Amino acid sequence: MMAEISLGQQDAGGTRSARPGDLVRIHLEETPASGFRWQVEEFDQNVLEPAGDRFLPPPGVERGGRGRRELRFSVVGAGRGRVRLTLRRPWQGVEAAARRYETTIEAAPGS
Repeated sequence: MMAEISLGQQDAGGTRSARPGDLVRIHLEETPASGFRWQVEEFDQNVLEPAGDRFLPPPGVERGGRGRRELRFSVVGAGRGRVRLTLRRPWQGVEAAARRYETTIEAAPGS
């Protein structure tokens, strides 16, 4: 049975357990009108596969406000997989990141 693992800013630097077939959702605060957006900089392709990316505005707000970026990853293999994200403008390099986020998924072999 697939589990959904929800992570946020409070989980930065930590390690979470998972199994192949699980879905990892990372939710981070973002204000798109500022030009800054969460970007995937690194992930372990043997353990994780990108499964989507969307902006979630607060209820009742359509444009221009602060909301959350949801980045999804499917767990595709056993092992220890790191995800590294940066909050930056797409046209600027990683060194110009306003914030950074990193977490590790420890995926046990499936049953």
